[in-house]
Amino acid sequence: MKKNNTLNRLFMISVCSVTPAFSQTPDPSTEIALIFTVSFMVFVIATIMYIIGVMNTNVDPIANLYFKIKNYIIPPPSEEAADVGHVYDNIRELDNRIPPWFNYLFGATVIFAFVYLVDYHVLGISKLSADEYMEEVVAANLQKKIMLASGGTINENTLVALKDEASLKEGAENFQKFCISCHGPQAGGLVGPNLTDEFWIHGGGIKNVYTTIKKGVPVKGMISWELVFSQKQIQNIGSFVLSLQGSNPPGGKAPEGNKYVEPVAAAQDSVQQKSI
Repeated sequence: MKKNNTLNRLFMISVCSVTPAFSQTPDPSTEIALIFTVSFMVFVIATIMYIIGVMNTNVDPIANLYFKIKNYIIPPPSEEAADVGHVYDNIRELDNRIPPWFNYLFGATVIFAFVYLVDYHVLGISKLSADEYMEEVVAANLQKKIMLASGGTINENTLVALKDEASLKEGAENFQKFCISCHGPQAGGLVGPNLTDEFWIHGGGIKNVYTTIKKGVPVKGMISWELVFSQKQIQNIGSFVLSLQGSNPPGGKAPEGNKYVEPVAAAQDSVQQKSI
């Protein structure tokens, strides 16, 4: 009896272990054939042992298999475990069945493993994690090349207003192409504010101007330009705008916002006043 039970368990375990083995294949092109062969051999050997063991007990192997599967799926009529008639040290051995919910869960994992095998390793519908990683690496390298070609990245916390002729010239060209419809050709302001005085709605200085150009002011109709210009181009435009401070173009709009003083300059003035 114990021999037959052992063979039954070995058979069921081999059936359920064939499919999950494939889900652990890291490289199907080199290892899936080996895993399939080993799993199939285990399945065949366990099947033969099961049939031989059942034949020795004069029980129909197909009927016994059907009974076992039915016994695993259908809940028992009673929770009371059957006594197998074995007592050791005054302890009776009971035939406690595995709870049906546990069998359902185990069966679900086998089905999931089969679907995983077909999806990832047979049909190739979904991508393996290694393939997804390589795609992300390729995309990151492409993005890096684009950023380097457009001037690279900029540390916004250490921005400074550029003064060189090439940067200001490029900033002026982009300003004339994209900004004069709102700020005028001399930045004196039309729909947008005057950019040549000391008053700023969203803060002056290169960092604030850079952020305003980059993020835009959607509530007032100014779009975000970070998808149009590179970071270096935005810095050049901001530097050009700041170079127009005090130019006072004719017909400029009245000041808007608050007067802006650079934090460093404000701190120096405070120290000088205290010393006086």
